[in-house]
Amino acid sequence: MLPVLNVGPFAIQLPGLILLAGIWFGLNRSESFARRRGLDVEQINALILYSLLGGLVGARLGYIAQNLAAFSQKPLDALALSPQMLDGASGLVAMLLIGLIYGQRKHLHLWQTLDALTPALGVLMMSVALMNLASGSGFGIPARLPWSIYLFDEYRHPTQLYDFGMAVVIWRIVESRPGDFSLPDGKRFLMFVSLSAFARIAVDVFRSDRALIGLGGVGIEQLTAWFILVAAVWLMQRKKTIQTGGKI
Repeated sequence: MLPVLNVGPFAIQLPGLILLAGIWFGLNRSESFARRRGLDVEQINALILYSLLGGLVGARLGYIAQNLAAFSQKPLDALALSPQMLDGASGLVAMLLIGLIYGQRKHLHLWQTLDALTPALGVLMMSVALMNLASGSGFGIPARLPWSIYLFDEYRHPTQLYDFGMAVVIWRIVESRPGDFSLPDGKRFLMFVSLSAFARIAVDVFRSDRALIGLGGVGIEQLTAWFILVAAVWLMQRKKTIQTGGKI
């Protein structure tokens, strides 16, 4: 793990650097996709920017809300540039809310916009996996395997690398044939959501830091991913039924 990269007299937070690089590359991929589809590139970029800013603020506020006792003693810590002090669920809710509000105000087509955002989301998933690898977050259960990594005094499943590998495969699938207009609007996004949910279900089996809910060792994130997977598949099937005039 390498949470801090020392470059001369400077100490750079590597997870934060990875996130910034992922955002930059993701923006480029979504911009390229939107341009091929004849969408308003400036509106798409603005949507991504506002959603990301809202997501970061929401993630920090969510983390603060869960650790009020610590921040009441040191309130200025809330301004620390630390990617570890973010709550993913709160950030996701805030990001979706800001994106929805902006999209409605600008009258953006929902499914076309979500398809345009999909390449950026795919890159972001890869970035999060590498962030966790650099910081040591999302570590796996103890295991003696040829590919295990040594972390916290144990050889463990490299779940961060599992996440990264899954994210690369998913990204290649959703990025394939970007100029293919035969795919219905929203299909690319729903494929990304369903595949990402499946990946979360699979990789969380090997994670050590997951929160369990007592249903045979099922994690909260796994259960949430199951609901998301079912909803995404149902939406794909429903859209297909509507487009075929009610015939499946």
